[in-house]
Amino acid sequence: MDELTPAECRRILSAAPVGHMAVISDGEPYVSPISYVYMDDAIYVRTGPGRRVEAIAAHPRVCVEVSEFDDDTGHWESMIIWGDARVVEDNRAAQRVIMAILEKYRDTMGSPLSTGGNAPLEPEVILEIPVEVGTGRTSGSYFSVRTRPGRL
Repeated sequence: MDELTPAECRRILSAAPVGHMAVISDGEPYVSPISYVYMDDAIYVRTGPGRRVEAIAAHPRVCVEVSEFDDDTGHWESMIIWGDARVVEDNRAAQRVIMAILEKYRDTMGSPLSTGGNAPLEPEVILEIPVEVGTGRTSGSYFSVRTRPGRL
């Protein structure tokens, strides 16, 4: 495996369509997929009330994983970040995040996040996770196609 440069990490965070967020809920890890947008050195997530938001209120430290995988070559890249999540209270900032999310997922066919869907413009909950610590890895050039998927 090879380390990713900071620029490669930012590219993955900007481009990957789905991430996975880990929180501590009732004393145990809880991981769920997220649609998100990366801007201003933070990950923003639009979500609704529930287990994830309750867990963050009790323990704001989260871990987010984002990865890309090439089906043709088996090459993968993965970025993991840690940060303290918070609810975005400012309505203007929340609207800016929603517009960025709608733009990111605009061309995703059938996505309720796309502008063609019925996604309301008023946020339920917008989470901000400033990227405090991050690491990125890639399958590297020295693995054969056959071994790469096993390393994912």
